[in-house]
Amino acid sequence: MAIDEEYYEPDILSVSDEDGNEILFELLERYETEDNVYVAITRYYDTDEEIVDGDYEVIILKVDNEDGEEFLVEIEDENEYEQVSDILMAMVEKKYDVEYFEPEQ
Repeated sequence: MAIDEEYYEPDILSVSDEDGNEILFELLERYETEDNVYVAITRYYDTDEEIVDGDYEVIILKVDNEDGEEFLVEIEDENEYEQVSDILMAMVEKKYDVEYFEPEQ
């Protein structure tokens, strides 16, 4: 009898820092508006020790396009960041059945 199990396969993003070092992130959620695309990512851990010790901080960034290449950039406008962050974190909480924060009122 075969066991039907669901296997989780993360979406991995490779990001180069300012020194050219490759850092792997897991894409948690993506949110698109008419004008912009935003992502919620967290550092990707692949060893047992890293997984146990990882902090799993969720990072909210904007996707910017330049010459056909996508770049992740900080959201500089505080109001824009708050709105997008609340939406993306609610999506992450629902998808992964976790609770990170209470949105500011």
